[in-house]
Amino acid sequence: MKYRIGIDLGTTNIKAVLYDEDLKRVSMASAALSVFQERKGYAEQHPDEVLEAFYKVMEEVLRPIAGREKEVQLLSFSSAMHALILMGRDNELLTRSIIWSDNRATDEVEEFRKNKDWLKHYRNTGTPIHPMSPFFKLLWLGKHTDLIGKTGKIMGIKEYILMHLTKEHVMDYSMASATGMLNIHTLTWDEEALSYAGISESLLPRLHDVTDKLPVKNMDFLKKLGFSKDLEIMLGASDGCLSNLGSQALRKGETTVTIGTSGAVRMTVDTPVLDDYGRTFCYYLMKGKWVIGGAVNNGGNVVEWLGRVIHEEKEDIYEDLETSLSKIARGSDGLLFLPYLYGERAPHWDGSLNASFVGLSAFHGREHLLRSVVEGMVFNLREVWEMLTALSGESRSLAASGGFLKSRVWAGILSEVFGRDLEIADDTDASCLGAVLLDCDPYMPKAKSHRETIGCIQKNHEEYEIHYRKYLWYSKKLIALQKEERELFQ
Repeated sequence: MKYRIGIDLGTTNIKAVLYDEDLKRVSMASAALSVFQERKGYAEQHPDEVLEAFYKVMEEVLRPIAGREKEVQLLSFSSAMHALILMGRDNELLTRSIIWSDNRATDEVEEFRKNKDWLKHYRNTGTPIHPMSPFFKLLWLGKHTDLIGKTGKIMGIKEYILMHLTKEHVMDYSMASATGMLNIHTLTWDEEALSYAGISESLLPRLHDVTDKLPVKNMDFLKKLGFSKDLEIMLGASDGCLSNLGSQALRKGETTVTIGTSGAVRMTVDTPVLDDYGRTFCYYLMKGKWVIGGAVNNGGNVVEWLGRVIHEEKEDIYEDLETSLSKIARGSDGLLFLPYLYGERAPHWDGSLNASFVGLSAFHGREHLLRSVVEGMVFNLREVWEMLTALSGESRSLAASGGFLKSRVWAGILSEVFGRDLEIADDTDASCLGAVLLDCDPYMPKAKSHRETIGCIQKNHEEYEIHYRKYLWYSKKLIALQKEERELFQ
């Protein structure tokens, strides 16, 4: 038997899935990761904690084939985008991993918008103008620290793990296209971006295609886990792009919606497609395939936040999710949640936005809060979806992936708000599957079998149309109000 392992380096956890040669899932393992938010706007992880978790999930996922670990031929990687790590000239860590939800570079973004041709930067790189971008994180570090001058290597968390395994400082085109520093038309580091950030190309990883393979040079890793010395590492791609591949959404109009810690709506296109107003991303998937879409900051993390607020133990919120959502009518009895708890990327690209409950009264209880939070997140994703279809054409199909699928009520809400049937694959680990599909025929039928469909109930969709229009109206008013407040009081 020949095995492959897909590894997904996420924000709140790291996951590994062991597949046999027919792409049947043999085992899955995951481990939680800590996020340090010690100052407002900061969000970091410790690279060595991620590395330790990587070893943990690898040991666990291999248990069903104990004694046959040498039959594993390939490890392929998926990763959350936009992380930034600085290492010194002796490979010492100068920073933690500054992750996508870190908003400290908000002022640098505003300054760039005012003083530079920010649309040209977006058109060159395909990365929206937002504090998530490693480009703006570097601007912040250059302005507020002396670390750039001490830096020997710049990378993300996936590149940190790859360097541990291969001893090489490398990055795939997919991850690079989310840094705000790759020219997506030439697939080379963008000279204008590097010049403005004040860094040289020598600090950045060597670029590779997503299907490139490297040998493992860390003999201790091979020995510890029992792998063959012939084990290969496929660089893989970003989690969002691989989610589309794993969901088999590769043709025009095939759309995916993912809700995990954050959320996103994506389509796959054959050539780069960019928005005239810089509101969508365009990231490399593989030769002849690009993923366009919009990512939102607020997904399952908002549910976890509410769990911390209304429960002593955050796990209780998931135990109550199905029954709580089912108890309350569509529209949450007039309670509306504008879900900008962690700022926002698409569709507004404003890291300074804050969330708000609208219409809250003494009548509303815990279940109303939960349902309105879920509905607000889904309304936000629909707004992104409408922006995307205006750019690239109507959706022929809608496929879902991510942790939110553990709640079929939540999935049903999404189907009714979007007004479309929702396809759900039997394997919700779409990014891990996508990672190993890079080593296979990506259109192989086995990868798209056994799909469940959640049908849209039309009368429920029509009812949601009223609540969605109300959401759009309040959202526009809230964003304008917060902007006015910043101008008056800051």
